[in-house]
Amino acid sequence: MAKAIPTLPRVFLGAALRQLRADANKSLDDCARAVGKDRPRIVKVFDGNSSLSTEELEALVDFLGAEPDRRREILRLGIDARKRSSRSPYTDLAPGSFQRLALLEALASDIWDYERGVFPACLQSPEYIEALMDASDGIWWDSSEVERSKRVAFRTERQRTVFDPDRPKQIDVFFSDDTLVAEVGSPTVMRRQLQHVLDLIDQNRHLTVQIVPNSGRDNPVQQGGLVIYRFGDSLRPVGFLSVPYGPSTYFDDAIDTERMTRAFNKIRELAYTPERTRDIIRVKLEETT
Repeated sequence: MAKAIPTLPRVFLGAALRQLRADANKSLDDCARAVGKDRPRIVKVFDGNSSLSTEELEALVDFLGAEPDRRREILRLGIDARKRSSRSPYTDLAPGSFQRLALLEALASDIWDYERGVFPACLQSPEYIEALMDASDGIWWDSSEVERSKRVAFRTERQRTVFDPDRPKQIDVFFSDDTLVAEVGSPTVMRRQLQHVLDLIDQNRHLTVQIVPNSGRDNPVQQGGLVIYRFGDSLRPVGFLSVPYGPSTYFDDAIDTERMTRAFNKIRELAYTPERTRDIIRVKLEETT
């Protein structure tokens, strides 16, 4: 019998419950008793291979002492996890949806990432991240030091999981050439960002960085960002369309991810080689120093 592939909502629910259990310092047996299930069943839930009824999940999060915001998030994920899998894209409407990108990046064995006009998240220096969040504060969310700090911390955590030396993954990153002239923060921020990218290229042999010229013909992703995560046999490939505002929408049906793969193949054709890309970044850095 073929191994069942977990759905994204169940993966997200399991991850949230694992973190909550770790914070509460409770054993799996403790959790199983709290909801009246045996240990193998509760293990499936924490591994993202099963779900719980509304009443069972409420009992579990209450036993684990979830704070109100976290409780609402997990119960919303539970609603999605109980739905039957469909070919429709999954729109994550639970609170803090943007934070679950880090989970997919941690699980992925391969990441393909393309952005237009901005350095992709995994390449951003601390100063660049701060400047981006400053620019968004009061625009995409009400001006809030707490919200801004939370998003900076999230972006930093994403980088940590992507470049974790204990779990190396192949990362292919593309960005359009206007990214180099779209000033974020200040010239000092941009100089540090350019040097940061060069350092990442030198330090990570599993990282490939390529610039896509805007003059290239027939770019199928002119409108914005695109990401594909691959997980080996543990989960279907997942596509993600990068947006500055709104809920996170994921595509894991084969028809959708095959289309996104074709788009990336075209981007690769249009992109400069990794060697030329590095030279372009180095020259730009020298011009701005």
